[in-house]
Amino acid sequence: MERLDRVKAQQAETMEFIEELVRQNMKLAAEVDEKTLDLDSMKTSCRATQRELNMIQSKLHGIRKNRYVIVLIDGDGMIFKDNLLSQGKSGGTEAGRLLLQEITKEVQSEFPDESIDVHVKVFANLYKLATVLYVADRVEGPKQFKDFTLGFTQCKEHFYFIDVGDGKEMVDSRVRAELTWNLNNYNCVKVILGASHDNGYARTLSSISSDGNTEKVLLIEGTPFASEVRKLQFPCTKYTHIFESQKLEVPPRPTSSRSTDSPTRGNAPAFVKPKTLFIGSSTKNSKLAPPVHHQAALARLKTLQPPPCNDYYLVGSCWKESCFFSHKHELSHIEIQAMRNRVGLTRCEFGQGCINEECYRGHTCQSVRAGKCVRPNCPFLDNEHPPGAV
Repeated sequence: MERLDRVKAQQAETMEFIEELVRQNMKLAAEVDEKTLDLDSMKTSCRATQRELNMIQSKLHGIRKNRYVIVLIDGDGMIFKDNLLSQGKSGGTEAGRLLLQEITKEVQSEFPDESIDVHVKVFANLYKLATVLYVADRVEGPKQFKDFTLGFTQCKEHFYFIDVGDGKEMVDSRVRAELTWNLNNYNCVKVILGASHDNGYARTLSSISSDGNTEKVLLIEGTPFASEVRKLQFPCTKYTHIFESQKLEVPPRPTSSRSTDSPTRGNAPAFVKPKTLFIGSSTKNSKLAPPVHHQAALARLKTLQPPPCNDYYLVGSCWKESCFFSHKHELSHIEIQAMRNRVGLTRCEFGQGCINEECYRGHTCQSVRAGKCVRPNCPFLDNEHPPGAV
């Protein structure tokens, strides 16, 4: 019996051991199943991550293919060389070619192993600039300058000469916006800024310097750097064969009294242009059209859409290829006189220094009644009024 009890005890111990092994096996099997699920999940996640990585790398490769440098020019102050302007369209093409040549040198020296596109945007008030260049005897006429801008724009894709029109700081605001936007664009490797004449850019450049982007900006010096811009530590360069180094000076207007008719020009509308009177020193060399008191004419002009083009009806032809105003309205002689008087209320920016014989804007105040100027916030200067009028 004793031996039997020992055998039973051994068998019980063996069964307990086997049961423990079974329990451990079941636990390990459950853990294996769990780890297998984890592994499958990790594999799925890794595959998804790899696909995402591949997609990102593909996009990054595509982004890197579109790397570019942009040149931003304030065209109202950065004036192209006379020998380029005087050639019209071919001169614009040559200016674009020379600028591309210089920018390509800059890019290749800094990014020798990359393919970098060159973009150029010149912002200007084309009408104003054409007039200034004309009266300064830099171009033969506004159309020659317009042809220059077309040649520049057409010389290469991504080259633009942009007309921002009239308005305070229209050019400055566009240049500053483009400067900031492109600096924050990953594809843009460098911004080259041509606006050396204007202190107005100093604050934007100072902010760029504070952000640590100094090396990403290159300044072009045309006319000498404005005092506030000169203080900033930005890399700079000169292209003296492309841009003038002297400020554009408008010659003073002759003081002799004379009377003249504007010359007949091609494509003129069918009407007789009223004479423009050049009056002597007693009225500060102002240009006056014959007075018109025809309210019906003014009322009709206000209803015309698009409005009639000042150049076409008052000068005789329009040099703008894409004019937003109309050349097709049939205007009477008195309506043209009314139009001339209305436009004459807008002050010419050159005032009495204007030498453009075809200028239709005002050069002296016409709102003087009983010896006093009655126009609120009159845009004309004190010396463009009769003595004692202001």
